Order: sequence, then C-alpha cells, then structure tokens
Amino acid sequence: MQTATEAVRLAADTRRAYFNAVAAQQTVAFMEQVNISAEAGSELAQRMARIGNFSNLDYERQQMFSADATAQLARSLHNATATREQLTRLLGLWGPGTAFKLPDRLPDLPKSAKEITDIEAQAMQQRLDVQMAKRNTEATATALGLTQATRFINVLDAGYINKSQTNTPRENGYEVSLEIPLFDWGGARTRKAESLYMAAVNRTADTAIRARSEVREAYSAYRTAYDISRHYRDEIVPLRKKISDEIGLRYNGMLTGVFELLADAREQANSVNAAIEAQRDYWVADTALQFAINGGGTTDMRNNSMASDAMSPR
Repeated sequence: MQTATEAVRLAADTRRAYFNAVAAQQTVAFMEQVNISAEAGSELAQRMARIGNFSNLDYERQQMFSADATAQLARSLHNATATREQLTRLLGLWGPGTAFKLPDRLPDLPKSAKEITDIEAQAMQQRLDVQMAKRNTEATATALGLTQATRFINVLDAGYINKSQTNTPRENGYEVSLEIPLFDWGGARTRKAESLYMAAVNRTADTAIRARSEVREAYSAYRTAYDISRHYRDEIVPLRKKISDEIGLRYNGMLTGVFELLADAREQANSVNAAIEAQRDYWVADTALQFAINGGGTTDMRNNSMASDAMSPR
C-alpha cells in the first residue's frame, strides 16, 4: 500500500506538471502575438515623435508597454522551459524522449462540475493512507495475540462505541464510518497490550479525520476553480472581445487613435492570460481532488501552481 500510495502521488504530480506545461506553452504563443503588437506600436510612436506629432508622455507610455511586453515574453519563455523540464523529470525521459510534443492548448472545461455528495465516504473506502492505517491497527492486534473481537467502534466518532457484536447486524448506522474492532481486555490481557492497541486505534482515527478534512478542502478548491474558469470563459473573455471589437470599429471610423487600440490590446492580454491560468487551475484542482479521494495525504499542487503563477506574465 505504501508503494501504491507513492505511485498514485507520482501520477498526480505528473498530471499536474502536464497541465502546467501545456498552459505555459499556450501563454508563450499568446505573448508572442502581444509582443509583435507592442513592437509595432513602439516603431509607430518613434516615427510620430520624430515629426513632432506625439507628446513625450504618450511616447514614453508606448515605449514602456513595448519594454514590458518584451520582459513578459522572456518570463513566459522561461516558464515554459521550466514546466516542460519538470514534466520531463517526472516522466523519467532523456535523450530523444525529451522531444515529446504537447498540445497547443489546455483541454476545454467539462460541461458541468462533478457533484460528489458522498466524498467523505468514498475517501474512507478508497484512500490508501486510511487503508494502511487500518491494516497497521490489525497488524498490531495480531502482534499482541488479539483474535476475538467483542465489538466495533467507529473511529470517526470520538466517545461513541458501536453496540454491535461480532457477526451480528449493526444496531446503529453512520453515513461515514471506519470501523475498528475492540477486544476483551479481561483475563490475561495486560494494560500494556490495551494501551498499545488503543494507540494504534487513535492513529487510525487521526488519519481518518484528516482525510475527511482534506477531501472537503479539495472539493471546495475544485468547485471554486471550475466556477472561476467558467466565469472567465463565459463572461470576462467575451466581454473583453466585445470591447475590443467596439474599439476596432471606432478606430476604423477615425473616432479613436492607434494607441488607444494598442492600450486595449494590453488589457485584452491580461484577461486572456488570466483565463489561461484559471483553466489550468481547474485541471490542477481536478487532479488534487482525485488524489485526495484515492491517494493519501496532500501534494504540493497548490504551492507549485503558485510558483508557476509567480513566473507567468502579468
């Protein structure tokens, strides 16, 4: 089970690295377009400044936009390299294998988010760390020579002891439970044996309680990431496009200047970059949720996503 847990963790880390790498590559492609527009604006500003048809303030603003676009492109190129190399390491590739190709863009959002009503119960049944803790408790019982269970307790409810006897139906039910046997401590059973076994039970309870909390947090992050990404897709990006289209019409009608057009391009770049990041965050959160339900413990997904954000263009 420990080996399986590490395998599942590696799969989750690799899946996350894949989405980070695709998003970084997608950002580079977009920032290259922005940089071309910025360079064109810079050249136009220089020409207009030479003939005295451009204020110093407007000229400096345009040069600042061009310089910033160049820096953002350089940052995005490094981010694409770094995320690709991280994926390469996790895949264990070298030599010709490092020439793998990534898709041009992230997968589309699903039509709807997952509605999981029994997420905690699933974690109790499927998480490898919970199952390991339970098996460790059973191993402790075996080592202590405990063989005849007299009753069972639900470790998720401190202070509650199930009234069911061995091989009889349960008298009480819990929607989420993790049952551990109790034994007859009379006769030859020592206080030390009872203490050792109950310590193992308490460790199992701690693992189960943390597992429930982690899956709740992971699902909240998943739903939030889905809602934010959908908001960018359905609201922010379409609105930004409408604004750009309107400014383009005004420019064609000579109601606005070329630099207003370029300024809008800068705002559109910020929105598109944010949309790419939101879409990436959804797929990373989806990966984290799967690991929280089936794996065990937590991964550094949020921290790695934040590190990627720190390198991504703004």
